[in-house]
Amino acid sequence: MNADFHVGLSILGTVLLGTNCHAGGTQVIRLAGPEAVVGGPPESCRPALMGEGGPVAWQVLLVHNRAALAEMSRKGVDNRFPLCVIDAVKASDVELGVSFTPVAGRIDQAAGLIFRVRDASNYYVVRANALENNVNLYQVVRGVRRQIAGVNVPVLNGKTQQLGVRIEGDTINVSFDGRPLIKVNDRTIQGSGAIGLWTKSDSLTAFYELTVSVLKE
Repeated sequence: MNADFHVGLSILGTVLLGTNCHAGGTQVIRLAGPEAVVGGPPESCRPALMGEGGPVAWQVLLVHNRAALAEMSRKGVDNRFPLCVIDAVKASDVELGVSFTPVAGRIDQAAGLIFRVRDASNYYVVRANALENNVNLYQVVRGVRRQIAGVNVPVLNGKTQQLGVRIEGDTINVSFDGRPLIKVNDRTIQGSGAIGLWTKSDSLTAFYELTVSVLKE
């Protein structure tokens, strides 16, 4: 972790603005807000795990004096993918954006968005990695992760950045800090599913606001 990077404890909270996001509307899910204790579990998403290493530990924390949500178990197992699933949003076509800061991790420093989530072993994920300096798009089917596309781009440790994805029909568009990176067609996972956050192995990644626009339920 960078010496000038501050992670602190305070009284914070996790706030979901609204309960359900319907087609045609945009919702902001504040992953951490001003009323719950840091170190407490998330209220806006449900922890889940694909892979090995035992239970996950999503918690509220402070990063650069800003409330965030992070997976804190940080098990150094390569085949470990902690999820935080937002069941309140069900959509087949959706546009997502999340602000995040990579903090630490020796094996990985990953931040991901999952969509069309059927369960912890079946979903799409787009992720940025500050150790590999790339943004990749994957399909996950029956617990097997396969890369669809990827682009090399600087992903900076200690800096807040924005990861975005839009899936409409079979077309998936990925952006990073507002810059279009990937446009592909993939038919592997069809139909409506949940959304959420994703990380890997020993990543310590702070997630802030998540924006959601449901295009088709």
